[in-house]
Amino acid sequence: MRIRQEWEEYDLQSSYADNPSMFSIRLNYGGVFTKFPGRKYIKGKMKYIDGIDSDLFSVHDMDEIMELLDCVEPGKSIYYHFKRPTWDLDFGLYALGCDEDINHFRSYVYEHKVIEVYTEFWETKLHTYQMSPNPAKIKIHEIPESLCRKSLLLTWSNSGDCPSEEAPVFENVETMDEPPSTLLETTLEQPLVTLSETVESTPAYIPRIDSPLTEPMIGSTCPNVDGLGDTFEWCEPFGGTPMEQDEPNSEKAGEDSQASKDSHDSDDTEDSEYSQDSDYIVDEDNLLDDPEVEWVGSFPDDRDEAVEGDEELEVINTEEFVSASSSDEGEASKKRKKIRDLRRAHKNEAAAVKDPFYIHQTFSTAKEVKQQIYLHSIQSRRELDFVKNDKNRIRVVCKGTIPNLGILETGGTSKSNDKVGPSQKKKKVKDGSIHKCPWVLLVSKWKKDINWTVKTYEKQHTCLQTRKIRACNYKFLSEQIVDTVEANPEIPLRALREMLEKKYQLGLSDMKVHRAKTKALESIRGDFAAQYSCLRDYLQEVQSRNPNTTVKLQVQSEPCYASETRVFERVYICLGPLKSGFAAGKRDLLGLDGAFMKGPYHGMILTAVGLDGNNCTYPLAYAVVEAENFNSWTWFLTNLGDDLGLYANSNFTFISDRQKGLLPALEKLFPAAEHRYCLRHLHENMKRKWRGKEFKDCLWKCATCTTIPQFNSAMEELKKLNSEAYDWLNSIPPKHWSRSHFSGRAHCDAVLNNMCESLNSKIVKGRDKPIISCLEFIREYIMRKIVMVQKEIDKANGPLTPTATKTLEKIKERAAQCRAVFCGNGKYQVTSEGTNQYVVNMDQQTCSCNRWELTGIPCKHSIAAIWDMRLNNENVGIPETWVHPTYWLKTWKEMYVFKVEPINGRLLWEKSTCPTKLIPPKYRVPIGRPKKREEDLQQKMMECPQNGNL
Repeated sequence: MRIRQEWEEYDLQSSYADNPSMFSIRLNYGGVFTKFPGRKYIKGKMKYIDGIDSDLFSVHDMDEIMELLDCVEPGKSIYYHFKRPTWDLDFGLYALGCDEDINHFRSYVYEHKVIEVYTEFWETKLHTYQMSPNPAKIKIHEIPESLCRKSLLLTWSNSGDCPSEEAPVFENVETMDEPPSTLLETTLEQPLVTLSETVESTPAYIPRIDSPLTEPMIGSTCPNVDGLGDTFEWCEPFGGTPMEQDEPNSEKAGEDSQASKDSHDSDDTEDSEYSQDSDYIVDEDNLLDDPEVEWVGSFPDDRDEAVEGDEELEVINTEEFVSASSSDEGEASKKRKKIRDLRRAHKNEAAAVKDPFYIHQTFSTAKEVKQQIYLHSIQSRRELDFVKNDKNRIRVVCKGTIPNLGILETGGTSKSNDKVGPSQKKKKVKDGSIHKCPWVLLVSKWKKDINWTVKTYEKQHTCLQTRKIRACNYKFLSEQIVDTVEANPEIPLRALREMLEKKYQLGLSDMKVHRAKTKALESIRGDFAAQYSCLRDYLQEVQSRNPNTTVKLQVQSEPCYASETRVFERVYICLGPLKSGFAAGKRDLLGLDGAFMKGPYHGMILTAVGLDGNNCTYPLAYAVVEAENFNSWTWFLTNLGDDLGLYANSNFTFISDRQKGLLPALEKLFPAAEHRYCLRHLHENMKRKWRGKEFKDCLWKCATCTTIPQFNSAMEELKKLNSEAYDWLNSIPPKHWSRSHFSGRAHCDAVLNNMCESLNSKIVKGRDKPIISCLEFIREYIMRKIVMVQKEIDKANGPLTPTATKTLEKIKERAAQCRAVFCGNGKYQVTSEGTNQYVVNMDQQTCSCNRWELTGIPCKHSIAAIWDMRLNNENVGIPETWVHPTYWLKTWKEMYVFKVEPINGRLLWEKSTCPTKLIPPKYRVPIGRPKKREEDLQQKMMECPQNGNL
């Protein structure tokens, strides 16, 4: 049973084809019914409830559905009504409040798979709950003439005007919408309607006939009232049409007789030719004669036609037979009882603890026997001991003990030991204070048998339970927490321990839980050493799933070529989609960085990360090497240059933290390339001698100057602040760290290697995994990142990327303060910030401030010139058209068209044809112990008012 979502499509035919008892409910709730006729349900909501089994359906299920819809409140009454299929709300509503109603409800399920249910809150305005759940059980008997006159106190207002033998005749009389029981206040000596033995309550009214009335309602005066001939039974309420109550009548049922008489006298002149509405008579005088009884008996033919004409009455469901007879009712009760018994048995079976052993039980191996014994020891919290454990027998007893607690063997309590000597007393206490638990198990096999068989088993434990079980070791616990650790590898030990202690009710130490989690992680990720043996298979799978992928695996040189093993040294991966996407981005900039690997086999992860047109990181290549040195960087950059088609004279831009061996490797392989130093790394080196915000601001000002005069001015300020700091910074060539000396080939003025720092922070959780798990962690992150960026691309609009659009808007705001003067030949003189003047060459797309060349985005001076050209009716377009194509939204989309393809699991990897086996590298102990980063004590002492007291 489930609630269907609004957007969800549900195929009833295919879903319920094999389950004829299943159906759906169209639940209408939260609304009210309008008045009769043309009744509607307004101001409500609608939900579909699917997957309901009619054999198990009850009113309690409706209560659960309303709870799921948050419609249940304390003290709030809910009335359920269901509509008979193909009928309208005027005559097709039935109550749904008891078992009889449920049986009536089930009779329509097998023909109609969607049943409409309506709800009312607090009180109901309908009469369905006053009806009998099954009208077929109602019997109507003849009312004696004397009883009718005496009990109903019938009087005729026109008795004085008309002779007794010629009473007025009323034709085409119809019943009122209100049930007669609410319009009459009489005390009857006998009930007007008698029920069969199976009916539980008396109906409040009798449903009306849909067919028009063609015979007189009352054919004689009151003394000669015709009674009903024979008693008959209903199979349906006259064609199955229930009478419904529209709204509570404004006139109360307890209205006095004088008011009724006045109302009758006022309308007496219209008795012969009264006006009627479409369904009900409006004259209350006719209701006092209880016209329903005579009205029913007057038209037996119409009743039969209505019953015969109803096709649904002829449909009998063999699986859910409902009848008015007592024998059939007994069959339904038996079926409901069987269903309850099945439910109770299912619950008891789920709640019962199954006995792990029984006589003649067989096991295939002794290991299986021991595992079952260990499991029983943990579940029962009893310490079990192996008395015999050989090739043919396994005998286990319970080591639990039972304290006597002063109870004698005869069952009495020792109150006095006056007649017992001291020696006997001690002996008795010693012998009777402790008993052994009777639990014992013997599993053995004959020499010719294959299986082990339980020969002796006493299942009763009489000892106390314990919280220390030897069988509950870390190996057992690791098997229990594999799924939990796999879903959340970072789950704390404390949470694991609390979960296990609550589940098994045993005491566990932190060390045992730690070992269990470690073993579980090993089983999930695979052993660190074992993953090297299938590394070739993984690389082959990655390369086959992603075309144009470069994979380089290097092993240590082996002096003996006949050796079956090779020692891993390095691996390089550059996925084919990343190469294609980087080329489509049109930005020749890469950040280079390295990060330590954790685990038993140390190494370094080298990465090359670019930037897209939205200034998002774009990982290109990654490698695992033995260490960060000249050889490893040379090998990595050589493979990277081959993938990008770089040569010694290529105009490319790299940015790094000046790692060990990286500077000489770049100088050797790409001497013409531009190499920027990360400013954060320079500041870390600067802080060793010169701390403070002043030095930091001066360094940042020098690095962000875009022209050489500005750079020189900023350097003079640093020199005035501290000459030693000036000398140290001046010793580093400014072409590596200042924008004033950068070239514009990368279309980026970045001075920080944030792209690599961002990637390292994302893969930090994968650096402590085994080799394959680590590589797969990086590949999966890149795969998910591309999809995430694609979603942002789908939301973007306009000619530029979102970041470029924001940057250009800020530049436009500053450009409003500039004044451009045309000088001819496509050149402009632009004045800004008072007296500062810059030359803008629109033909060459340059500005003397150097920002346009550095970033590829027009500066405020060039935008002022563009606006002046537009004022002079030149066809220059909007400023966005002057931005470099790397920032275009079209370029951004083309960059992320290339997706990283998924790969199969380890079981589906194709085995490598290499004859040698790859083994992990030898563990290399780093030279010296890494120093922890600590605050400078001298700096703290300087800030402290009392030296030496921190």
